[in-house]
Parts: sequence; structure tokens; C-alpha cells
Amino acid sequence: MSFMISVTVCTYNRCDLLEQIMQTLINQTLKKELYEIIIVDNNSKDNTSNIADQLIKNNPEINIRYIIETKQGLSHARNRGWKEAKGEYVAYIDDDCKASEQWLEVAKRIIDQHSPAIFGGPYYAYYNSAKPKWFKDSYGSHKLGDEAHLMDQNEFVSGGNIFFRRSLLQKIGGFDPKLGMTGNKIGYGEETALQIYVRESMPNELIYYDPKLYVYHLVRPEKMSLKWRLHQSFSDGRYSFLVFQTANEKSKYKSLIKFLYSVLPILCAIVRILFRDRKQYPYFENYIYERISPYIASFGKSYEQFIQKR
Repeated sequence: MSFMISVTVCTYNRCDLLEQIMQTLINQTLKKELYEIIIVDNNSKDNTSNIADQLIKNNPEINIRYIIETKQGLSHARNRGWKEAKGEYVAYIDDDCKASEQWLEVAKRIIDQHSPAIFGGPYYAYYNSAKPKWFKDSYGSHKLGDEAHLMDQNEFVSGGNIFFRRSLLQKIGGFDPKLGMTGNKIGYGEETALQIYVRESMPNELIYYDPKLYVYHLVRPEKMSLKWRLHQSFSDGRYSFLVFQTANEKSKYKSLIKFLYSVLPILCAIVRILFRDRKQYPYFENYIYERISPYIASFGKSYEQFIQKR
């Protein structure tokens, strides 16, 4: 049996969230015979398997499959997803997201009208706990404008709300296992690397964005701490070097100097905290996140470049 869309939910030790996202996928307005749902369990040690079995038992009208991927890492789980998929397109949505009821209906319209190689939409923050006063919804959201459009060279669809033509994934071999999350270790870039590859090697393929193709993404309590946010920025910088392979210095000594100099903007920005515009940055956390975290990301990029040259 073939489908238009195979929705893949890769999950790891989040049985408390799995049932929630699955209900939003089960309640889609798209005709049930047009899509399937694949749960890829990446070695969970919690009650994930029982939750998945119950969901399959309670929803016989929905094409749901449960698969265990023993190779640890989100890229391994995503690769297992498209290899198991029977749909023309493979959709990836994070296990801590909630899909709007029309999510797949909108996706079908995009496929019918544009047949893109890759497409996606925004995600908006939601919470299951009180957020700090300084934390803005924009910190936990990702949006690329209010109009549907073909993506330019500097725009990338988020991996938590992204669709791929399955034949494309088959052709290029899927996601790079060296990138992305591994267990509880922060990692990024696997879906960005694919988009870069497609743009460079398949320039006639379309990468499309539509703001109506939205989901809601949970901002968990730990992600609302400044420490976690700065750690994320550092990791994001490290993986941006691996994905984009920029600033390819031949000398390890030049890499070391660049790494050391990347500390200076951070120190200068820290000094300016006391003199910040308090209307624009009412809390010092706003200033640190908005002004200093980009320097932290640059520091992470320089650090990764240096250790690659050792």
C-alpha cells in the first residue's frame, strides 16, 4: 500500500509527549488513506513501546507503525524512517511538537501545486510550565515570513517541520549520522546539510516555505534557562562550521589565533551589560541572549575549526 505522505516521529525517552503529538496527527483533516504515521523509537528506556502499542490498538483506522532503531542518533532514526516509508513524501515532526489539524491538508496542497523536493513551515512556541519573565515567545519559535515563497540561499527549513520527496532521500542517501542529536547530546545541522547539498547539486529542485504549514513546539523548562540557551548557541556554532565548512584555514596556528580572538567580542559585550538600553532589554538575560549569544556561536565555530586542525 502506498501513501502520499509518511509522517515520521522520531522519539527518545519522551513517552509523556508521544501520545500528545500522536493525537494531533490522528486528528488530521486529510483523508486517512492518504497518509501513514511511523514512530521510530531510538532506544527509549521508558514506556514508549507500550504507549505506541496502545495508540495502534486504539486507532485501527489510522495507518500507524512502530519501529525500533538501535543505532543511537537522530540522523539514524530519520534514515530508518524514510527507508521504512511508503509515501511519496516523508514528513518529519519533532516528538515535542503539536501539529495543527490542517497541517497535512496544507502539505497536500503544496505537493499538488508545486511538487517541491523539500518544503516546510514555521513553528511557534508553546509551554507546559511557567516561563521566566525575560523569556520571549520568539526565542522558542522559528518563522521565515508571512508569505509563501521559494527559499533563497540563506534560508533553511527547520528540521522539526520538514517534508522531503522520498525519492530524493533515496538518491542522496539520507541524513549524515555525524550531525544531529545523539541521545541527550545536543547536535544540529543534518537537515540543513541536505538542503545545502540539494541547492548545490540539484539547482532545478524547489525548496519551498509556507507559513500556513505550521506546528507548535514545546519549550521545555530546561530550555528556558540562560545557561541552556548559551550552551545551545555554542553547539550551534560548532555544527555550523561542520555543515557550512567556512573559514578553511590551512594553519592550525591561524586557527588558534582566530579562536582566541573570538573571545574578545564576548568580553566587550559583557562589560556593556550595565549600560544596556533597558527599554529594549528590560532584563539582563534579554541582553545576554540577544547580543552575546551570537558571539558565543562564533566562538563555538572558531573552537570547532581549531579542534579540527589539531
